[in-house]
Amino acid sequence: MMRPLAALLLLAAPAAAQTVTATRLVVADHAAPQVSVLDEAGAPLLRVETAEPARLHEGLHAGQVALTEARLGRVTLLETGLERDGHGDHADLHVAAPARLPVELRGPRPSHIVSGDGFLAAYFDGDGAAMVIELGQEASPTRLTAAHPHHGVAFPFAGSAGPRVAISEAPAAGARPNGISLRDLAGAEQARSADCPMLHGAARTGPVIAFGCADGVLLLDMGSGAFRKLANPAGAGSRMVRNLEGGEDWRLLLGDFGPDAMVVIDADAGTMRVVPLPARRLHFALNPAQADTGYVITEDGVLHAFSTLDGTPKAQVQATGRYSLEGGSAVARARLSAAGDLVAVSDPAAGAIRLHDAGTLVLRRVIETGGAPFDIRLVSLTGERH
Repeated sequence: MMRPLAALLLLAAPAAAQTVTATRLVVADHAAPQVSVLDEAGAPLLRVETAEPARLHEGLHAGQVALTEARLGRVTLLETGLERDGHGDHADLHVAAPARLPVELRGPRPSHIVSGDGFLAAYFDGDGAAMVIELGQEASPTRLTAAHPHHGVAFPFAGSAGPRVAISEAPAAGARPNGISLRDLAGAEQARSADCPMLHGAARTGPVIAFGCADGVLLLDMGSGAFRKLANPAGAGSRMVRNLEGGEDWRLLLGDFGPDAMVVIDADAGTMRVVPLPARRLHFALNPAQADTGYVITEDGVLHAFSTLDGTPKAQVQATGRYSLEGGSAVARARLSAAGDLVAVSDPAAGAIRLHDAGTLVLRRVIETGGAPFDIRLVSLTGERH
């Protein structure tokens, strides 16, 4: 019996793609040498044993996380199992089991790990070296070295004339960095600035990389290689930007500014807007894909959401109990990570992670992890699945 033409065409057509969002949560314990990957419901997918409590950083792509073990001197890569494959008008979402990759970067005291444009740079404070790897060529790292070892940073990106790495420079071994050397992957210097005393913190928005300085923010144009400086607002005193996050949908940067304020930087307009906080800050986060909102948790355990466009408050909620700011890094305190429509709050004193709605801050779920969950990375990717 002949089938109708429409029916034959329906049978031959591929199944319609669905747009879906998948979320994974990576958790590093403050005391136990282990890192866990959980799904959004809190179900464990993978536990990685480390030599010491690890810290988490961005990886080579949005679904990857880098782990640092500072005393051991090792940086490794962890796939969360989520990956987005772009196809111009859409992106396919691939979901798989998480896994630790057989890639290691070794050196004394790894500190800042920064990625961009399919490159990742691990800076090692002990010898001033930056190890740079490229997505798909992880087994062939490039080694660049600052003039003197210091607590520094290396920021990789794909320049118009080839890959570039901006490396902090210090006047002497162990001194605080005061500038940036822009290099190609052969180590040849392309540009330099010595106008960033006490350099700390770096982030990217659009074609600009920003570095926190004692007297303002140093901006590097990735296209031209030119540097320019934004001075701190009047009355800043000893406040400085020490940590930065960059937006993608909005060209802005969010930074800390002393213990009880934030600053929003508009590199195009050349402005820095100070946003006061009602208490001292524990940690802050920005979702690069939804950068119109900044998130801060303060020492009283209150989670705040505020507009990065005008500084006005959006929502607040009591997320955890009070945490002391005394005791340095020996004390485990709440930390944040924002992605998709969620904000994750680690609560090491309660052995739990709390997932809040990114818009309203309403508590959606409490994940009981036990131990002292500390550093967290929330990964949430949206794409088509066929």
